[in-house]
Amino acid sequence: MQVCAIISEYNPFHAGHLYQIREIRRRLPGCLIVSIMSGNYVQRGEPALWDKYLRAQCAVTADGPDLVIELPIPAALSSAEGFARGGVQLAAALGCVTHLSFGCETGTEKSLMQLAACLDSATFDDHLRKELTNGISYAQAASRAAAVLCPDCASLLDSPNDMLAVQYCRALRKIAPSIQPLAVRRYGAAHDGAPIDEIPSASYIRSLFHTGRDTEAISLLPDACRNAGKTARRHSWADLDDTVLRYLRRISPEYIRTLPDVSEGLENRFAAACRDAADLSEAWDLARSRRYPLSRIRRLTLCAYLGITDALSSLPPSFVTVLAMNQQGRQILKQLKTSCSLPVIVKPTQAHTFPPGTPAQQLWTLTMQADDQYYFPSPAGTGWKKTPFCAKDK
Repeated sequence: MQVCAIISEYNPFHAGHLYQIREIRRRLPGCLIVSIMSGNYVQRGEPALWDKYLRAQCAVTADGPDLVIELPIPAALSSAEGFARGGVQLAAALGCVTHLSFGCETGTEKSLMQLAACLDSATFDDHLRKELTNGISYAQAASRAAAVLCPDCASLLDSPNDMLAVQYCRALRKIAPSIQPLAVRRYGAAHDGAPIDEIPSASYIRSLFHTGRDTEAISLLPDACRNAGKTARRHSWADLDDTVLRYLRRISPEYIRTLPDVSEGLENRFAAACRDAADLSEAWDLARSRRYPLSRIRRLTLCAYLGITDALSSLPPSFVTVLAMNQQGRQILKQLKTSCSLPVIVKPTQAHTFPPGTPAQQLWTLTMQADDQYYFPSPAGTGWKKTPFCAKDK
């Protein structure tokens, strides 16, 4: 049985995601597809538009993946490298994944793996450190270093999707070399762009919802997702703004230093920005720079507020949380009983069996506490009552 994994956010699921699914099934006839999806917070450093169970349900009912499981929250709120590493670690732990598919702009499996090998070399690290001394962002420094060592492939780092694809390949090389990469060229809108060839970007759809253009946003969703688009509660930073800034003014630079991806005085810059700003948007403007892009600052904001320390972020996936499935997804779930090296959580109450103090218990507690903030003002513990969506036979 071939099983292809996709590391995703589906925020929300749209025609571009469906194109990837169809392309995988065309190239791997009969394969089953599992999506490893970010939960209630996403890599851009913001709350997801809809909650994780609803987004997973929409993906499955729109003829998307067969099974959706949750990417652990530390990986979901990490850099591209950490996002890819966490997803590949979970894919490897499933024990049945044969392929990992990802979108890219211009790369092929061969060129992406070639660049991944370059980025993993000691020589690249030397060039990268030299470039970072110029005060530029990691992405810019990596691009310049790659241009010296791997000029034929370095341009792949100029596209956000190609850059993430390279990180997937790096993670596969280190963690799961038996899993084969499957690159699918992206069509339609670019990152944050309006629809092209009837394929929008997820960020464009979100912007329509957040600016009151609901009818237009809903029209861009697959048919199976449109009812959800009309009625589902929508989440954004506006739900958290005042609460988060009040909290951030209370924490010390010493605490900020314990958070992921904090170095070279960022803790002082961030703390000062939170003290001086009237709202989160202003705090982000004060804290960001060429070295610290907005996405990194927003992820830092969420890590600080949710208590995602560097120690927690370094823990590998410790369980598998099922969010949605169809009949084929049940086949994967059955396979996991013998192939998966981690506990599989179908009902959240199963997590009560995690021994206190173990990585699994720590990560589960972190997830439930973060979900409490996401679902507020719903009562605390709402996440414990959620159960996976199971599609009926067609």
